[in-house]
Amino acid sequence: MEFDNYASHLPVFEKVFAAFEIKKVLEFGLGKFSTSFFVNHAEFVVSVEQESEEWYEEIKARINSPNWRPVFQPDPKVVFEQFDADNQKPDLVFSDGAARTRCLVANLAMERNVPVVVLHDAEKIWHYKWNLLCIPANYARFNFRHRKDVNKVTTILANDNQSILEQWDIPDHDRILQAYSSPCQPVISLHIEICRSQGLIGQAK
Repeated sequence: MEFDNYASHLPVFEKVFAAFEIKKVLEFGLGKFSTSFFVNHAEFVVSVEQESEEWYEEIKARINSPNWRPVFQPDPKVVFEQFDADNQKPDLVFSDGAARTRCLVANLAMERNVPVVVLHDAEKIWHYKWNLLCIPANYARFNFRHRKDVNKVTTILANDNQSILEQWDIPDHDRILQAYSSPCQPVISLHIEICRSQGLIGQAK
């Protein structure tokens, strides 16, 4: 089957929904795969498009569900502040929106102690400024590569059920690259591990 980066996170979501009780989802970056998955698996979903009004209207035309609320809002702070004002907290936040705010979305979610925060394209550390993640000590970070021959990584930041994630039976193409607790953040080792697996640098002694 041809690898599709836009659907690369779905196997991880399937495991997350099986391990956690997720009723409310806040998604940044409407997607033809992720949005439908959330609408079909969660009780309430807010999907935020930050950049393209055309894409926003296209996805709105595709999905018609009473448990889904699409929003066009470039500033993630506005969205989180609205959740705060309503005294609501999502069970899962998915950061897959505007490049300039992906790290901010994750940090805002963890500041609010959201149980599960998922980062798409976590291998693009500098492009999405993942090096600026501020991970509280009660969170653990788990990185999943989706195929041996495709260096696409989805990251789960979780503050509960961490032992469940550590015990997942992960097939080789979804294997855990690292599982470690914050505040340690050896994000550069993702690139080192990928280079080693491809024989570009030697193994650590």
